[in-house]
Amino acid sequence: MFTTSGPLRGVIFDLNGTLVDDIAFHFDAWKVLARAHGVEMTPELFQSFNGLKNEDILPKLVGKQLSTDETARFVERKEEAYRRAYRPHLALVAGAQDLLEKLRAAAIPIAIASSAPPENRAMVIDGLALRDFVKAVVSTEHLPGKPAPDAFLEAARQLGIPPTECLAFEDAVAGVRSAVGAGMLVGAVTTNNTAETLLAAGAAFAISDFTSIPPDVLARLAMS
Repeated sequence: MFTTSGPLRGVIFDLNGTLVDDIAFHFDAWKVLARAHGVEMTPELFQSFNGLKNEDILPKLVGKQLSTDETARFVERKEEAYRRAYRPHLALVAGAQDLLEKLRAAAIPIAIASSAPPENRAMVIDGLALRDFVKAVVSTEHLPGKPAPDAFLEAARQLGIPPTECLAFEDAVAGVRSAVGAGMLVGAVTTNNTAETLLAAGAAFAISDFTSIPPDVLARLAMS
């Protein structure tokens, strides 16, 4: 379990839906792919797999296991559609830029733990110059996907900070459960889920954007 007091010495962000509000574009891209397989993509179905990696989503969506080649083909079709639609709208969630700058000024190390495929990560991270702020970017290509805690544990390891001294931000139920399972204090960003849903998944607090982080959490970060 996360500690209820004491300093928070590292911050780990999910990427999609957390640092950038792009989930509606993912939904639309999945909707097109689902329709091609005779599946109606509803918000409820989407949220049942939001935050998982694509290899874990596709069998749930099409109702069967797919070959490696089929998976790669379907994933690329969906992700190309997402990138084409979202790229003109690329922007950080309100308050994120200011928070990143304050964390850097306070020498608090930052990581990203994301289930996004490499091309999507690059579009966001490089497009928004996030490498200027982050010490580590952890993907799930070679790790168990969320809600397993592995991505957040690896991010903490690369930061050199005990997981219980890390603050994690997530927008998806699977991601919240992943970070909670890693022993972190979790802040839920309500870009595409209700606060009630994310708090029920284990988040310690919920915010609409990064301008509304609770003062007691900011105090634990000891940012000047």
